[in-house]
Amino acid sequence: MSRSEEGFVPVDDKKKSQEEITAEFNKVQNEYYNSLIVEMKDDCETYRKATECHEYAKLMIERLGKFREGFEQYKKNCFEYEAGASCHSAGHMLLQGVDLPDGSTPVERDVPAAAELFARACNTTNPRSCVAIARLLQFGKFVEKDYKKAFEYLTTGCNKHNTESCFSKANCYLQGMGVERDYSKAIPLLEQGCELGHHRSCHNLGVLYYQGKGVEKDLDKFKLYNEKAQIFRFQKDPFDGTTQQHLGSGPVAH
Repeated sequence: MSRSEEGFVPVDDKKKSQEEITAEFNKVQNEYYNSLIVEMKDDCETYRKATECHEYAKLMIERLGKFREGFEQYKKNCFEYEAGASCHSAGHMLLQGVDLPDGSTPVERDVPAAAELFARACNTTNPRSCVAIARLLQFGKFVEKDYKKAFEYLTTGCNKHNTESCFSKANCYLQGMGVERDYSKAIPLLEQGCELGHHRSCHNLGVLYYQGKGVEKDLDKFKLYNEKAQIFRFQKDPFDGTTQQHLGSGPVAH
């Protein structure tokens, strides 16, 4: 009795090479994403919703390599649909510029324009942009330095429950940037961040307890917050954001 008569399905004995398997996988994946892009474009144009339009722009860049088209879609989403995420993404592209291996530059670097988009994003629906615009204002190389305005943006982000904004606002109080130095006002901001697993907040809070600045010196609490900082630093940060800064003094390694 043959194998087919026994109920077995005949198969091609020739094994596919890894290159053939990869090519087939890529073909199926590309077909899926091409279909998805068409669907997202239709949803964006039909319903004009920020989320769909943002994902459409993102797919154009990541799957099709259409950086200029995706950038323009981000900007359109930002100004027409108040899409904070798109404002932030367009700002990030302008902050660094986009240079391709073939020598083309679909998006020129323009930091002042990036700052405007970060500010717009901060004031709409993307509080993580508040940190980005604040850092540019504090750095003051590509835009006019303005510590007070940076502090205001961080306050906006913190009021929208962005952990990194609260941490950076606390640092303003610690260093007297844009506001009078006041260690006691930094404490609740750092406590809030530490409770949410922000390891740099735990670190700075521990240092303040060690130094007795803004709080009564307490080595037990210093040890507690130092331990939390060590634990949280190996976990996913609640914010995937920009510049990170420790207090700069104290016995904990920085």
